[in-house]
Amino acid sequence: MRTILFALLSFVTFWVAPVSVTAKPVQPEIGKGWQEAVVHVADPAPWVAFFTEDAGWKVASRGRIDPTILKSWNLAPTVTGTEVLLMNEGDSKGWIRLVTLKGIASEPIRPAAQAWDPGGWFSLMTRSRDATNVYNKAIARGWTAYNSPQEFSFGGVQLRNVVIRGPDGVNVSIYERLVPKLEGWETIKGISRVFNVMTMVKDFEAERAFFQEGLGFGAWFIGNYEDTIPVATNFGLPVNLSTHIPRRSGILWESQSEDGRVELMRFVGLEGVDHAPRANFTNRGIVALRLPVANLDAWVSKVRAKGIEVSTIGQPSRLAPYGRVKTAWVQSPNGGIVEAFEVLP
Repeated sequence: MRTILFALLSFVTFWVAPVSVTAKPVQPEIGKGWQEAVVHVADPAPWVAFFTEDAGWKVASRGRIDPTILKSWNLAPTVTGTEVLLMNEGDSKGWIRLVTLKGIASEPIRPAAQAWDPGGWFSLMTRSRDATNVYNKAIARGWTAYNSPQEFSFGGVQLRNVVIRGPDGVNVSIYERLVPKLEGWETIKGISRVFNVMTMVKDFEAERAFFQEGLGFGAWFIGNYEDTIPVATNFGLPVNLSTHIPRRSGILWESQSEDGRVELMRFVGLEGVDHAPRANFTNRGIVALRLPVANLDAWVSKVRAKGIEVSTIGQPSRLAPYGRVKTAWVQSPNGGIVEAFEVLP
């Protein structure tokens, strides 16, 4: 009887335990862009394996998603969820939170998408000192890419890049700096923390205005990139079109930092399939960027004053490793969700 009682108590404890356990609540850096990317997946196992075995990351925590967070995402009370927080050891941001939902039908936000198809978040952007090696490991897992690693020059820097295509329509972009060699970033083992997230857009100016005029981001770069000779590209653009299709890009930041950036891109002259209508927490893919703020109420008021709709329920929730938080989220014209959060005392 004692054994049975112990087993029952253990079972109950497991299911009512906090979302995750952390020794001390973490206060993220405010004003330096987003802190983590929320990625909805059908099964976290393939992603955990890739990041821990090939990318050199670690699992920071696992647990249930606080029902209040699910409520804030406008999901039904019957929906439950679990999460796995991944981080590159030694980095205090640029994390990935894998979420899996039960009790709701879902589909990929960007199913079978071409690179030039707009809608939702396109890729998690990272750095590496050997992009080809990581690419080969991903291919050995049965994953694919938009192209094999390609070399090009941007902003006076010679780069090698590959965009890996994993499950659930989630892409991981890996940049290797060839000349000059990458300095710093000592925490890289396979690939770095996520420093930027790209979105392919239908209306470049509307998306730019949302982030700059609406959320107060600045611009590190806005301009066009076009190849001077026909070449294979990292996005799989047909070789004969590489000199005719400019890639209009906007690299935006909350402040002058290498981290927490957002990159807008449009293939000028190509009209793809718009996946924005599927961009929501219900569906799978890169669903949101979490942005830490000092005062959520002030942030909400400021954003609403810009004419942007804000979704918030005003109830605190628990989010590891930060502890108690308040959240609110907005959605760009292209479907990209930005979820602001304030860490409470």
